[in-house]
Amino acid sequence: MDSWAPTRQRMYWPNGPQCFPTWRASSRMKASGCGLSVQTKTIPQLDRAALVESRKQGDATRTPLFLIHDSSGAVFNYFKLEPLGRPVYIIYNPWFRNTEKWKGGTMLFVRKYIELIKTTKHRGDILVGGWSLGGQLGIDIGRVLAKDKRSRLRVTGIVMVDTLYPYWGPPETMHANLPVDLVLGSCPPDMREEMVRCMKWTKEDCLDWVSRNWKEEKDQLDGIEAEEPPPAVFIHATEYIPITNSEIGAVAMFDQFRKAKNGWDFFPHQNFMVAVWEIPTHHFGLFEKGIVKETSEKLLKACDLLAED
Repeated sequence: MDSWAPTRQRMYWPNGPQCFPTWRASSRMKASGCGLSVQTKTIPQLDRAALVESRKQGDATRTPLFLIHDSSGAVFNYFKLEPLGRPVYIIYNPWFRNTEKWKGGTMLFVRKYIELIKTTKHRGDILVGGWSLGGQLGIDIGRVLAKDKRSRLRVTGIVMVDTLYPYWGPPETMHANLPVDLVLGSCPPDMREEMVRCMKWTKEDCLDWVSRNWKEEKDQLDGIEAEEPPPAVFIHATEYIPITNSEIGAVAMFDQFRKAKNGWDFFPHQNFMVAVWEIPTHHFGLFEKGIVKETSEKLLKACDLLAED
C-alpha cells in the first residue's frame, strides 16, 4: 500500500443522511418510534420491522429490489421515489437508537440484512443497493451470497445511487464544510444527535472497509474482498455540493473524486459496473423536487437492465 493508501488514522465520515419515514410509516413502525429500535444494548436482536415494504408496489412476479439506508441509517428519501414497477423493500438501520457502537463493522450489516431479506425472499434472484452507503453494502451482500454455495439467493444486480468509495484523499487534504441544513434537512432536533452518531460510527467502519478493498493490494485480497461483485449500475450525480466560506479550491469531501466516478477507480474490481448514468445535480439533490423523477426513471431502468425480467 503506497503513501496515499488509507490507514486507520486517515479517514473521514462518509455518505449522506436524510430523515426516517416518520410519515407514511406502517403501524408496526409507528409502534417503535418511527421504526427505530429503542433498545440501548450494543447489539439488540434484529427487528423484523427494520424491513419495510413500499406501498408503491409493482408486478409481484418481477425480481424484488431491496434498498438499504445511507450512513445516517435513514431511508426517508426512498419514499419520494416514483413506482419502480417491481416489489420494493426498504431497510433502515435497526441500531439507530443505540448509545453504544455496534460491533462487527459493515459486515455486521451485511450478515444481518441477508437474514432480514431471507424472511421475505429465501430463494431466487434479488436486486440490492441504494443511495450512498446503501450501494456499498449491496456490493458485499452480493459477494457474500455468491461465495455461499449453499445459498438459494442470488444477487442479480446492484444499484449504486451516487455511492461513494469512502476514501477522501491523503491526510493533508482540505475539505470544505458541508452545510448542516443541506445534510440534515428538516429532521427533528431530537433525531439529529442519533444521525450524526451513526455517521461517525459508519465512518469508522468504512475506514476498515477501504483498507480491505484497496486497489494496490488486489493480489493480496482474500475472503469476499477477492470476489468480483455482481453487475452494477452506477447512477452518478455530476455536480458539486454548494458550499460557502471554504478555502480557495476546497470542495466537500463527498466531491473529492466527483469527476472520477466518486473514487471507484481505487476499488480492486474495475469491471463490475455495466453502466454509468449521470444526473445533473449534487449528492443531496437526487431526491429533491424536480430531480427525483429522473432519479426514479434511471433507477427503474437500472433494475430492468440488471434483472432482465
